[in-house]
Amino acid sequence: MNHTLNQWQLFLLTVSFLVGSSLLMAPNLTSYYSKQDAWLSMIIAIAIGIFINLLWIYLLSLYQYQSIFEIVETVSGKWIGSILSLIIVFYSLHLCSYVVRNVSNFMISSVLPDTNAWTFQIMLILVSLYSCYYGLNNIARVNEFLNPIMAVLFIASLILTLNRFDIRYFKPVLEQPLSTVMQGAYTTTGFPFIEVILLGTVFTYVRKKKKLMRSYLNAIVASGIILLITIIVAIGCDGYYMVSRTTFPTFELMRAINIVKLLERVEVLIAVVWIVGIFVKIVICFLAAMMGLQQVAKHHSYGPFLLPAGLLVWAMSNHEHSNTMEFTDFVAKNWTLWWFTLYFLLIVVLIIGVILKKNKRTDT
Repeated sequence: MNHTLNQWQLFLLTVSFLVGSSLLMAPNLTSYYSKQDAWLSMIIAIAIGIFINLLWIYLLSLYQYQSIFEIVETVSGKWIGSILSLIIVFYSLHLCSYVVRNVSNFMISSVLPDTNAWTFQIMLILVSLYSCYYGLNNIARVNEFLNPIMAVLFIASLILTLNRFDIRYFKPVLEQPLSTVMQGAYTTTGFPFIEVILLGTVFTYVRKKKKLMRSYLNAIVASGIILLITIIVAIGCDGYYMVSRTTFPTFELMRAINIVKLLERVEVLIAVVWIVGIFVKIVICFLAAMMGLQQVAKHHSYGPFLLPAGLLVWAMSNHEHSNTMEFTDFVAKNWTLWWFTLYFLLIVVLIIGVILKKNKRTDT
């Protein structure tokens, strides 16, 4: 199991983690509340996400980017540290199950409606577990190879929609009250800008950590810009009314592309970009959970935990929500608070550790 990463691989993994899961849903989540001002909500969410992650990575840098599991055990002691580690493990597997469910919702509603959801879920989980078994470097290399292809497909897809772009869809600007715009920003702060703290479990494997903070924050900014452009194009082409009433508006936007019957089903391009990003996110979630279990169990390998974790994720993905609307509603209303709870808990632990370290130095 090879877990080493370079700065470029970390940058691309962060972008895939952030963009992959949000590309199809972010326009819907923001425009539902902010309407034509969704672009402003996204800018606010990006700013909040940068601040949240700046504090997070700065505190981790004070620990020389140790694994978060090692840090919580050092600061809190073995028993409390183990409980905190298991909480992180649960959050990782819970996120993984939501991502798997999101993929199956998308496939059966938009691509292959006559196929059983379990087919996509089991295939995705098995491939992710296989990749996870071979370590972080394995998925980093795959992602490094696929990212340029994904970028070309994404840019080409957006360009092909620009002939429908109408600036009037954004008028009147700032028609919504600030509270409504902030509500739109709230939904996309947790999804995906707080979730990305899970990458704190792999920072310890990055070579040449001197520029780690810059690579990580640059990736967050780049991902935010990609999501902002996606929201602007979606609303500019279809209007907020259609975008806010479609679960996967980016995919539906691409469906309308038809160039003299030569290029049809262009929406498949955006689906490929999304699913590759989703795959990266699932593998990172599994890796974070496995590293936590390995730390708690003091085992030499996380291999024995892979299959049980996969079965748990599969079971959770099928029992959390009864339908797509319930799933989307939960993400829009509760996801940011749910993830901020973990973020706040870990920030408090990190700050306590820093204070204790300073007090020790003062005493000596």
